[in-house]
Amino acid sequence: MDIIKLGLWMGKHLSLTSGHRLARLAGSAIALAQNSNLMLAIKANQWVASAESLNRKQLVQLSRQVMQNDVVALFDFFYYYHRIEECKQRVSLSPNFQQMLTEGKDQHQPQILLGPHLGAFDLMGLLVVKLGLPVVILSYPNPQGTYKTQNKIREDAGMRILPINLSAFREAKQALKHGESLVTGIDRPIESNQEVKYQPYFFGRPAPLPTFYVRMALDSGATVRVVYGVAQTDNTFFLESSAPIALEQRDDLKEEYILNAEKVLKETEKVIIKYPDQWSMFYPIWPEVIPQIKKLK
Repeated sequence: MDIIKLGLWMGKHLSLTSGHRLARLAGSAIALAQNSNLMLAIKANQWVASAESLNRKQLVQLSRQVMQNDVVALFDFFYYYHRIEECKQRVSLSPNFQQMLTEGKDQHQPQILLGPHLGAFDLMGLLVVKLGLPVVILSYPNPQGTYKTQNKIREDAGMRILPINLSAFREAKQALKHGESLVTGIDRPIESNQEVKYQPYFFGRPAPLPTFYVRMALDSGATVRVVYGVAQTDNTFFLESSAPIALEQRDDLKEEYILNAEKVLKETEKVIIKYPDQWSMFYPIWPEVIPQIKKLK
């Protein structure tokens, strides 16, 4: 039984309390390997996001919390996958999020919804579909193994998943023309052996993050928002959206991409600063800081 099938089984058969207890134990166990690539990536990202202010002990504690919260969020997804009506009763929407749903669902306005990888990222994707928003989700390219299985259960839940490639971009543009909403992650670094063309500043450092949405939004006239979901201490969830982010055209393409991506990333920074222990980015955005992390006192 692979990890996704196991998660679905546990989500169906465990209570919320038991599942959370087990998830926190699993997260703590994973966090024990503080020198693993996973934990070093978490700590490097958090260190930069903290304005490079955290010491070794603080990073260890925060990375453990991140790992615990992420495994809890994963269990929540599997639990509510079987109980969507119960989930709807536990969710509150901000006025901006409600406005986003109205514009996309009722007015069929094209939207590009950009999400930082906070803990309830997958649950938010499930909920917006169940709340009636027509969406296309651009996901990790060339999915294999667990990623492929994860995409399958997302599709079974009603999400339209397009692993990122040229064909997916064309299909996403057509979806926007038909008034659908495009959802994709904003903070996962691009994996490439070549130099990334545009590196907007994120937390004060150049970052190899996606910028394709800039041209797509300007060409389609789509509204651009940063959206996210976070878990609350009372086992409820809060879904939030930024106000629409006004993108600007420039004659110089590099200036256009950098300027507009940084507008989006400024909104993203605010979210991560507010909920650092729910920021589940497990790939190093700035791998060059990892040697510094290892030397912290």
